[in-house]
Amino acid sequence: MLAVSSEVPFHFGSNWFDCWTEAFGPADVVGGLHVVAAQRRIGPLSLRVLRSATNPHSVHYGVSDAMPLHDDLPQRLLAHARAAAVELDYLPEGSRLLEAATRWRGVRVRVAPHALAPLIDTTGSYDDWLGRRSKRIRTLLRRENDAAAKLGMRFEKLSTDPTAGDLWQRMLALEQAGWKGRERSAILDDPAATRFYTALAKRAAAAGALQIGLLWLGERLVAFEFGVLGGGRLFLLKVAYDEEFASLSLGHVLASWMIRQCFEQPGIDCYDKMGNGMTPAPYKLRFADACAPLYRVTIYARGPRGATLFAYDAARARAKAWRDARRAAA
Repeated sequence: MLAVSSEVPFHFGSNWFDCWTEAFGPADVVGGLHVVAAQRRIGPLSLRVLRSATNPHSVHYGVSDAMPLHDDLPQRLLAHARAAAVELDYLPEGSRLLEAATRWRGVRVRVAPHALAPLIDTTGSYDDWLGRRSKRIRTLLRRENDAAAKLGMRFEKLSTDPTAGDLWQRMLALEQAGWKGRERSAILDDPAATRFYTALAKRAAAAGALQIGLLWLGERLVAFEFGVLGGGRLFLLKVAYDEEFASLSLGHVLASWMIRQCFEQPGIDCYDKMGNGMTPAPYKLRFADACAPLYRVTIYARGPRGATLFAYDAARARAKAWRDARRAAA
């Protein structure tokens, strides 16, 4: 399994969370953790909880190595909002926060995977990585790249601020013109998401953490990947392509170029496709070397509110395990 880097990641610092709070609202900082108050409902019962400041496309959550993690952190979090529980999402294996959660005493803690992230190990060479793909995948990539090249498509990697000109709006318009726009899930369909990703593009560029891959046909933008660097990883946040060229699988073409760039760029040891559920999209799995779980840590308060929520979560987990077992046996 790929190790979590000891570097101070871009996404653990103020650059990331300032963008988050500007877009989604203020967050409190308790023991170095950015958290927000929320409500969970169990039938007619509404319970106050504290949650990590994350969204459905968040990268790893946690704290840098420079930030101390005190033993009384669970109690401080619970007391901060008088919450029935605290939910911390997107914790990777090997992270300090996840390891600390296994040692907390005096509170009831539940640790469970809630997402899988497809990973590409970029510590070797691109040719070695490509050689480990199946013959079908290698043939597919060669055919698709050749077809794009015959049309005159070209690849460009960008690390400067795309919002300084019209490129950023062209990228967002391209995403909205496809299936995400039809499902109303594109960045432009959500004002908060638009604020977040726009601010993130600016701050990541200023911090040297921005990575954008572009495919052009002349002056026409036909595909893009948008990601940020942190802790030796390139996290893929958004991808889009022009559906007029769907038969060329431009997503594959651009991904192969971005993977090649990761191998060629010092300091990147992993291309993280990210995941916000336990069933990653097939296109994210196609080139992956492994899938890494991301965990949710839930801390339950003492007393009836915390006990009620713990019982509810435990019952849901048992029901899901039973359902998954039946599906696997079918």
